[in-house]
Amino acid sequence: MGKFVTTKKPCGKYQVILKSKAGNILLLSSEYTAKISCKKTIELLRIYSQDADKYQKKTTVDWEFYFYLKSKNGQTIGTSPKYLSTFSREQVIERIKKTAPLADVEDLS
Repeated sequence: MGKFVTTKKPCGKYQVILKSKAGNILLLSSEYTAKISCKKTIELLRIYSQDADKYQKKTTVDWEFYFYLKSKNGQTIGTSPKYLSTFSREQVIERIKKTAPLADVEDLS
């Protein structure tokens, strides 16, 4: 199973990264000034990752595919990396749905 990793960036802000079992980045949170925000974000990611309507799919001008995961109030709680195909993007969304609810939490901050 994958894991949520809480990190502290060089600028002093905190971020949550959802990684697959293989260590691939599935989803990145926003950056936060308070570490407690990461804990709250993990709980939101566990909940909203299960709702297909919360995934907002996007395409860049270079035809790269990605998505945002939104909360019920429309706030972005996670952003995916960019993918070369819609198929890859869909696979990652399905992996997140399976991984997020049971993912361990690792604090590297």
